[in-house]
Amino acid sequence: LHANQHIPQIMGALELYRNSKNAAYYHIADNFWYKTKNDYMYSIGGVAGARNPANAECFVAQPATLYENGLSAGGQNETCGTYNMLKLSRSLFLYNQQPELMDYYEQALYNQILASVAEHTPANTYHIPLRPGSKKQFSNADMTGFTCCNGTAIESSTKLQNSIYFKSQDNKALYVNLFVPSTLQWSEQQISIQQVTAFPQEDQTKLIINGKAKFDLHLRIPGWATNGIEVKINGKIQKTNAKPGSYLKLSRNWKNGDTVALKMPFGFRLDPIMDQENIASLFYGPVLLAAQEDAPRTDFRTITLNAEDLGKTITGDPKALEFTIDGTTFKPFFETYDRHSVYLDVQLQQ
Repeated sequence: LHANQHIPQIMGALELYRNSKNAAYYHIADNFWYKTKNDYMYSIGGVAGARNPANAECFVAQPATLYENGLSAGGQNETCGTYNMLKLSRSLFLYNQQPELMDYYEQALYNQILASVAEHTPANTYHIPLRPGSKKQFSNADMTGFTCCNGTAIESSTKLQNSIYFKSQDNKALYVNLFVPSTLQWSEQQISIQQVTAFPQEDQTKLIINGKAKFDLHLRIPGWATNGIEVKINGKIQKTNAKPGSYLKLSRNWKNGDTVALKMPFGFRLDPIMDQENIASLFYGPVLLAAQEDAPRTDFRTITLNAEDLGKTITGDPKALEFTIDGTTFKPFFETYDRHSVYLDVQLQQ
C-alpha cells in the first residue's frame, strides 16, 4: 500500500464520521492510526520505505517488520506521509484527547518535519533515508518544484503553531499540547496566555496568564518524561499526580499574572526497531540524536552504553544538544545536514 495515498483516505473516514455520526468511520481512523504508529513507524515519525515490496513510498509488506522488510535503498519516510499523519493525529484529537496522539505529533514535528528543511535555503526533502551513513537530499530551493512534498513542505512551514493549544467546545478547558514560544488569544474567556520557552534546547516551559477566568488547564506530560516532573504555580511547587504519557489537570480561578511552570528533565532513551531489538535510535528527551558520519556505511554503527544508566557512557553539552559516544559526535537530527546514522547497533553493558 502506498502510504501517502491511503492516509488521506483515512482522513476521509473521519470526515464521514463528522457528518454521519456513524462510529464505524471513527474506528477506521482510530485503528489505522494506532496500527500505523505501532507497526510501521520509524523513529523520526515517518511511516514508509519498504524493501518488500521494493518501493520507498509503500508500507512494508508485513506489520512490525521494519528491519526485515523496511529501510529501502530508495529512501524512507516520504515527507508528505508524515505531514498527513500529523493532520490525522490532530483530527483524532478533536474527538478523543489521548496524550499519545500529541506525543506522536511532537516526535514527528521535531524529528522529521523540522529535519526536512535545508540549512541555508528553503529546499526540502522528498524522502529522508535512515540507512547507515545516509545523507538527506534537499531539492526545490528556488520554489519552482511541483512534487507533493514540495507543496506540503511550504505548508508545513506555516503550521509550526498548529496544535499547540486546543480548547473544549464549552470553553471550560484548555489543552497545552506542545511546548512552543507563543501567545494564545482566547476570546471566549477574554484572556491571553503567553508561553515562554526555548524547548527543546531547554527542558521547561512557563505559561503566563493575562486576564481572569475559571477553566481547567490540561498540561501534556510527555511519555518520555520519566525523570520526574516539577510543576510550579506562581513560583510554588505543587504536589501532583503527574505521570508520563498523560495530561495533568489544573483547575482554578486564574488571575491576571498567574504563572504555571513545567519542568521535564531530559534523559537518554533508546527506541528499538520492533523486529531487531539491538538496532535502535538514541533520544535525549524528545530529540532524536544522529551519529555524524564521514562516509557511507554498509553496516550499523556499533555503540556501547551502560545498561543501567545510558548517560554514564555519554559525554557532551546538554545545552547545545551535542554529545560524544565512543569518539563519535551526536547531534539533533533536525540539525544534521551531512551523512548520519540514526539507527545504531547498541551493545548494553553492566
